[in-house]
Amino acid sequence: MLQDFQTMKYKKPLLVTALVAGILIVIAVAASLAISPVVERKAEQLLNRYATRARGIEHFTFSRVEFSPLSRSLTLHDVLVVYRSPKGLRKSIDRLEISVPIRAAACAVPALRPYAMPEKGSMDICNAITADGVSFSMPGLLAGSLEHAAISGIAADAGHIRALLDGRRPDPIDMLERTQLDGLDALRLRTTVQTGNGSAACNLEAFRLRGLHNLGIDEMRLERLKASTNKESAELALFGMDGFRAPDSATLRLLLSVRLTGQKTEQEITGSIEHILPMIQQWLTASVPPVRVLAIEKGTFRGARPQDVMSLDLIRLDWLSNSPREMKTAVRDLVLPAQLIESNGLHLPGLKALRFSGESDARDENGRIRETGYLSLAQFGQLRYNASYTVPGGVFNFSPDQLLSMSLYDAAFTFVDQGALAYLALNQYDPDMAGPYFNQALDYGLPGTGNTALRAALKSFVDRPGTLDIVKTTNEATPLQRCVDTDTLGRLWRVTATPGKESLYDQMRRLAPAQ
Repeated sequence: MLQDFQTMKYKKPLLVTALVAGILIVIAVAASLAISPVVERKAEQLLNRYATRARGIEHFTFSRVEFSPLSRSLTLHDVLVVYRSPKGLRKSIDRLEISVPIRAAACAVPALRPYAMPEKGSMDICNAITADGVSFSMPGLLAGSLEHAAISGIAADAGHIRALLDGRRPDPIDMLERTQLDGLDALRLRTTVQTGNGSAACNLEAFRLRGLHNLGIDEMRLERLKASTNKESAELALFGMDGFRAPDSATLRLLLSVRLTGQKTEQEITGSIEHILPMIQQWLTASVPPVRVLAIEKGTFRGARPQDVMSLDLIRLDWLSNSPREMKTAVRDLVLPAQLIESNGLHLPGLKALRFSGESDARDENGRIRETGYLSLAQFGQLRYNASYTVPGGVFNFSPDQLLSMSLYDAAFTFVDQGALAYLALNQYDPDMAGPYFNQALDYGLPGTGNTALRAALKSFVDRPGTLDIVKTTNEATPLQRCVDTDTLGRLWRVTATPGKESLYDQMRRLAPAQ
């Protein structure tokens, strides 16, 4: 009996709580049912009023409006917009949903705006915008579709919002700098453009953007991109970018104000470029790099002819820091058609394509840049290197003059020949004369007893191309121009040649039997 009494004692408050909660839910549902038609009717009136007043819109319709008080979202069905552009751009959306914070919704009402809008600072203006079944067209020019798009977390400067609501236009660069966007996603974009020579098509399976703020983007991805014309096509599995930072607003405004087109003289164009370069150098050498990661994966590019095919497995840049310097680059299986090289005058008999791979890692070590890496060109050779150097001023400004003024400390190079010397010789000599001509050139270009060992090693390499090991004999700072001075080469560099399995003559005969 006592146990039953205790049970009833605790059950009664629970029953009361459940009953009150149930009543509140019923009231909320009833309020929603009551307020939804009012909001839907008001939204429909505002949208129709906006469409009639908008200068760029010729026609605007939708089948119905739905409002959800719980999510504060407004959904439009079967939207059609026709713009007053010369080509008559048409846009239709099967379903468009907009979710806004209560504060942002209140700002749209003039009577509530003074109470809802902050005097300064940033404010959230939209929780999310989603669109399904988007199509767009311009007669005779453009047609396309987008299966799904979603934007989340839009925030902007309160002053800019107030200006737009009052019919004023804020500075676009300033407005972009203070606008924030959490994310943007798009699925299956299809576009066809009519051109004078036919048509061009572009298909994109997925687009993702994260963290748009302060003129920067935290992350951007384009996945499975295909583009084609009547004669050419390109495919990419991925284009990715992390940590992008545009120039500051003042620099960006100056860059956009400089016009290279419409100049009257070549001198004016040169002056504009000279005006732009310092701004770009300042952007590239800032303490925060312009981009942290840039990557292209699995790309194929096809030209008009069947043999004009270029492909790559990976190109990647990791720009970790400018102060101190730290950068990594990688290229994996970049394939170029041999005809592309031969069109520039280099003859490569029997070779259909060039396959290139490489990596480099450059970082600051106590004021010096230490760079290591390798370069590999299939059927030509492979180079591995390890060197430390400094540049004037201590910071790269990406100018040729600075690179020529750099100082080299320790350095070591290893080159493994896989046909490079033979291909080079075939463009100048026949197999019988290549060796003698190369040796004569070494005698002429490296005179004196100081270069005796260097000449002997290079002649051994010419006779049977194999491996060259080149090491700087001193770790002292040496200007780059002095490092290639023929009078000091023998003292600055120690060269060791390891003969290969095949002579230069035999290689040339194998590559071009008829020559």
